[in-house]
Parts: sequence; C-alpha cells; structure tokens
Amino acid sequence: MSRVAIVTDSIADVPPEVARQLGITVVPAYVQIEGRSLRDGVEITRAELYSRLPGLAQLPTTSSPSVYDFTMAFRKLVGRVSQVIAIHVARSVSSILDMARMGSEEVPELDVYMVDSGQLTMAEGWQVIAAAEAAAAGKGRHEIIDIIRSVQARVRLVAMLDTLEYLRRSGRVAWVRASAARLLNIKPIIEFKHGEAVLIGQVRTRHKAIERLAEIASSWGPLERLALLHTHAPDFDVFCERMGTLFDTSKALISEVGPAVGVHVGPRGLGIAAITAA
Repeated sequence: MSRVAIVTDSIADVPPEVARQLGITVVPAYVQIEGRSLRDGVEITRAELYSRLPGLAQLPTTSSPSVYDFTMAFRKLVGRVSQVIAIHVARSVSSILDMARMGSEEVPELDVYMVDSGQLTMAEGWQVIAAAEAAAAGKGRHEIIDIIRSVQARVRLVAMLDTLEYLRRSGRVAWVRASAARLLNIKPIIEFKHGEAVLIGQVRTRHKAIERLAEIASSWGPLERLALLHTHAPDFDVFCERMGTLFDTSKALISEVGPAVGVHVGPRGLGIAAITAA
C-alpha cells in the first residue's frame, strides 16, 4: 500500500483506467447545462457534451467541486494513508484548489499538502500520474513533491481550436474579446503556460493546424511523456498518425478533454500535452 495518496480533480483528464490502476482519487468538476448541474464523467459523458454543444442556445457553465465533495473524498482515505498530496488545476483559472484546501481542513486525521499545478487537462494530469507512480513505488512525500516540481518545469501544453467562438462566449480570456473578429476564419494555436492561454499561431485549415502542432512538438526535442488530446475531433486519427511519424506513440496516452475545459474551447479541438526530456 502506498504511504501517500494522490488526489486530483477531473480537469486533469487522467484516463479513468490509469486513475484506477494507480489508485488516484479524482473529484469531479461540474458542468451546468440547461438548468442541470452534472458531474463530469459521472452524470454526463464527454461524447454527449460535444455532440450537444453546437446546438445549445446558451453556453454551458462550469463550477468547482464543493467543499463537501472534497471533504468526502478525503474522508474515504482515512485509515488507508496518513499523508495526501492534492494536485489541482491552475489557481488562475479555477477556485478548485481553495475548495480542496477547505475540504481538507474538515479531515484533520490527514496531513494534506496542496499543489497548484499551474496547468490544466493532461499538463496537470502528467503531474498527477508522476506523483502516483512515485507513491506506488514507496517514495515519501518530499521525494514526490520534488518529482512534481520537476514535471512542472518540463510540461508543455499546446492546442488547436476549431474556432474562438466558445472561448469568446465564455469570457475567460481577455485577449479573445479583442481578437475574435480578426481571427474569425482561422484555427488558433494556443499554448497554456504560466497560468494563462497564449495565442502562438494561426492557420487557415485543419490540415495546416495538424502540421503546425507537429512542428511545435518536434521543436521541444526528445519527450519523456506524450498525451494526445481532443474534443471529439473527427480527424483525431489523422492527427495521431502524423504525430506517430515524429514520436513513438505506442505508449502515448489518449485523452478526450473533459467538460470543464471543453465548454470553453469547443468541439473539434486537438492538443498535445508532453513532458520534455530536459
């Protein structure tokens, strides 16, 4: 049994089978659709979200798990471990870390260390997975935290959005409001770093977007870990094949981005989350 338990949120997009194998506790975020509050991966599937999204008159909203949700998740760990590392989505985009902290205060039996991943989707997820693997190997909390910090320094996240419309409607990114009209008919290439989304390129077609993503990933040099991401993209297989010409993708993780991020970026997106070797 691991001496340290790892807790995260569903925004990390750790594939369910990986979370089960490594004993990771995942606390679901919520998405509000047409008056209903649904737990990510529990009461709504990702395929369902993306199939419904284009036809919704009102853009869904998202919210953090509650303090109670986190309290219950931590209580389930009492008696199994005495130490927990909770790794959560970037504090700059969500209150989840604060909710987790308050939830942990209701469970004094556990010594909980909070980590702001500074990231989202699998760029957060890689930190979670690395931590859980270290915990399973019997490493102590300080060693695991050092591993997390190493991954944080080397993780990269870049994505192509099919449109800026969802990001504009969400109001979450200030530069989108000024750029949406100018970028109306292009595919934006966005990198998430230092807690914010940054526009790093723009292309006219999805084919060119796939090529640009491949070029960016290639410029990172050798990769220690690779995850290929999508938001119900019809050409995801083409994207995977292109990436397979550059990297050994046999061990790459495939992750469909969840509602908490998906409602802001929209369907048909493609992305890469990687840990560079140096």
